[in-house]
Amino acid sequence: MLGRLETGFVQAVRFSADAAHELQTPLTILQGVLDDAVQNTENGSDEQQRSNDLLEEVQRLKVIVQKLLILSRADAGELILHFEPCDMSGMIESIIEDIGAIAPHLKLEQHISPKVMVQADPELLRQAIQNLTSNSVKYNLKEGLIRVNLRQDTKNVRFHISNSATPISDTERKRIFDRFYRIDKSRSKRVPGSGLGLPLAHEIIRAHKGQLFLEPATDNLITFTLSIPRIST
Repeated sequence: MLGRLETGFVQAVRFSADAAHELQTPLTILQGVLDDAVQNTENGSDEQQRSNDLLEEVQRLKVIVQKLLILSRADAGELILHFEPCDMSGMIESIIEDIGAIAPHLKLEQHISPKVMVQADPELLRQAIQNLTSNSVKYNLKEGLIRVNLRQDTKNVRFHISNSATPISDTERKRIFDRFYRIDKSRSKRVPGSGLGLPLAHEIIRAHKGQLFLEPATDNLITFTLSIPRIST
């Protein structure tokens, strides 16, 4: 029975990877065609608007496919990381600037220790952090709070991000990193997303020999903590 389960898992992982890989080319072609249509139709016309709407959907699908490809590689133990020294302080400060630009209605508190260095794949680490910060904006309350903290100890670097939110039930907390699972179904209908952001961030951080977890709720805040090894000095 264990052998059959293992075979089924391997086949499912291979199918996910193959499907995601094969979808990349037609989606790229569609993106190019729709981009040309947007550029070559009358500005403000209904035709241009339709093409632009379709282009946005194709771009969203490409993001989902890319996430699925990374997850399938992680499942197969084939997620390749290109490690290099990364200034995590600078990376987070850059991402926080984007939050201020896209969500000026939210109060932002940040405590970022300077020159916190980690050995990481910069592209994947940035993606994991952006997934967390994106959720802190999308699932925040009106005129709510985002609190960011980056610090380090002798062994690890810890990144905490909190946002105002209604409490998450114990059942939902247990499934927070499940793929395609989205808490608060009524709210999820109003918030765009695929339910892959947190699972992807979780797998990326695990590949960095770190941890990503949801802290116990306090003061109507939801807090995620990301921990990865620091560079030894």
